[in-house]
Amino acid sequence: MLELWNLIHYFIFLDINCIDLKTAKLLLNKYMMIKFGIIPLLTFMLSVGMSANAQCFELVWSDEFDYNGYPDANVWTPEEGGGGWGNNESQYYTSNDLDNAKVENGFLTITALKENFEGNEYTSARLITKGKINFQYGKIEARIKLPYGQGIWPAFWMMGENIDDVGWPACGEIDIMEFVGGDDTDNKVHGTVHWDNSGSHAQYGSSYSLAEGIFANDFHTFSVEWTPESVRWYVDNIQYNVIDITPSGLSEFHQDFFILLNLAVGGNWPGYPDASTVFPQTLVVDYVRVYKKSGEISEMSISGNTVLPQNASRAEYFLPFSPDWTYEWSVPEDAEIVDGQGTERIILNWGCTSDTLHCLVTGQCGTYHFSYTIAAEDSIYGPQFIDENEEAVTFHVLPMEGTDYNWTFPEDATLVYGTGNDTLVLNWGETFDSVALELTNRCGTKTIGFETVKRGKYPYPDIYSKHHIPGIIEAVHFDYGGEGVSYHDNSAGNEGGGPRQDTDVDTENNDNGNPNVGWIRNGEWLEYLVHVDSASWYRINLRAATDNSSGGPFSILFNGTTLLSDITVSGTGSWSSFTTIEAGTVYLSETDTLMRLYFNAGGFNLGKITFTPTTEPDSFKEKIGYKIGVYPVPARSQINISGLTGSEEISLFNASGQIVGQQRNNASGNFQLDIDGLENGIYFIKIFHSNGNFTFHKMIKI
Repeated sequence: MLELWNLIHYFIFLDINCIDLKTAKLLLNKYMMIKFGIIPLLTFMLSVGMSANAQCFELVWSDEFDYNGYPDANVWTPEEGGGGWGNNESQYYTSNDLDNAKVENGFLTITALKENFEGNEYTSARLITKGKINFQYGKIEARIKLPYGQGIWPAFWMMGENIDDVGWPACGEIDIMEFVGGDDTDNKVHGTVHWDNSGSHAQYGSSYSLAEGIFANDFHTFSVEWTPESVRWYVDNIQYNVIDITPSGLSEFHQDFFILLNLAVGGNWPGYPDASTVFPQTLVVDYVRVYKKSGEISEMSISGNTVLPQNASRAEYFLPFSPDWTYEWSVPEDAEIVDGQGTERIILNWGCTSDTLHCLVTGQCGTYHFSYTIAAEDSIYGPQFIDENEEAVTFHVLPMEGTDYNWTFPEDATLVYGTGNDTLVLNWGETFDSVALELTNRCGTKTIGFETVKRGKYPYPDIYSKHHIPGIIEAVHFDYGGEGVSYHDNSAGNEGGGPRQDTDVDTENNDNGNPNVGWIRNGEWLEYLVHVDSASWYRINLRAATDNSSGGPFSILFNGTTLLSDITVSGTGSWSSFTTIEAGTVYLSETDTLMRLYFNAGGFNLGKITFTPTTEPDSFKEKIGYKIGVYPVPARSQINISGLTGSEEISLFNASGQIVGQQRNNASGNFQLDIDGLENGIYFIKIFHSNGNFTFHKMIKI
């Protein structure tokens, strides 16, 4: 039989190397009939081997962890925080802490430690490739040595890159390997998919168990083969699960996904560590690799700057790496490759015109052509905002070969550095004129400019475009301007791991990966410049979460006037369990240009704020305790207002939302408003009451 197995292995080798498999199989069948007389079983065995290898996977990306220190920041982002992560977990994920995540001796090690940190009993790490490395379809695998024990919960998995836009589970999730530790389960792993089923969470999965021993004893390879038709799960190349993803209801699995590696401790599924659980526990990863089938490699693309200055020097471009591939790059006549020809990464000097970079990649399954269009445009790079009299303000252009640089700048700015260089450093003055640069090189002479902006209050993220109502405003998109101008925060520095780390407002990504403001405290506030598209009633809904019995209250003000107050957030179960609450209904016009959220008390997290047009509530007046009469309608020279209690401010708006009159009422009872000088048309009366509430009334002048 040894002779037979050697022969089978030889023909499988021929299969891998793309030899004529049909001929090979016929020869083997003939040999087996003559030698052994047992064709069917062995033919089947060989067919299985041929089918698996004939797919001809090519490596398109990997992290082999052949370096030391923190996980590569160009690939992995450490997510930080505790609070249960939606599963009542017990660990706090740290950021860039070598005790919890480090690369050493060719391995990535994620370590769970039993230590109190930020109110959590354990520390660990969770690494993601979101926004850096993502894929659609392919073979995704990792060689991993798992931890063990009650309450230990590591995973190697993927989620949809669009999670920030659609949330979970609508983004889709593919769990390549999920392990739930315990005496009876240390030998078992799970493979599962999650998706949105018409607004509810749906999932499908299966498990694989070792015949003997546990997964902590040695390394094992965990993988999925993900195609437009199916997802198949493997442990050590043994398939144990498959799902058909062609039905329209599984559209989540036909988009870009990113990779996650994490080691959780405790939670709803595994339960919690007990006296038998040993710490520290480690998740040791030898490599993470992504392959594409033959023909799918063409879906890859060259990476690098899409825009270069004329005559640019030492620009870097690259493709995914595989040791089995050869690379042949070509550039336009007026460009040159300085370094890297024959590798996946090149350094080049560009020419004077927009043109195309090319690369031929040859692997065992064929040769593929990649092209990348590069625009030759000169741009100055500098700070988004500048303070008056700010020191060491720096502007620069990308490096250019053989170029003379002639900078000009406002007269009251002082040159620190930059005569004849690609970098200019100034001590700024009080004039906000443009900075200009004249460039002279083999491409000719041209002048480019950079418009400077004085630091101040502007809408975020586009200083020239206010947030539109109706629409959605992210709570983390408060205005530019800084402390005391666009926000007030009671603690220095951003305490969370969310966006806008350059501000003191504490941000996270706890709402199914979407950003939110957290650590809200009494007396803090946020402001947003807004544009109301049309005067109307608007219903305001908020995404919020708290693990307290309640959070708040807080208020919503427009142009300094409180329109909604005493808004509270009922307990949602955890800081990451966001729910939608209805804050109330307000009337807004085009003159309402600045919204402030004022937090009378904290204890909650705040996400999206949604404004939806609606009609005036039938019980609006009764709800706020006022029964105001406005008559006659229509009116000619005056309007009578009844039911006032005193200390009301009365504003009159035209149909465009402009204030055309304001008066204050100081007595209870009736009030007469003179409208004799107004043009005929439709008007609105807004009555602000002493407790901060208001009523709104329509009036017609004839």
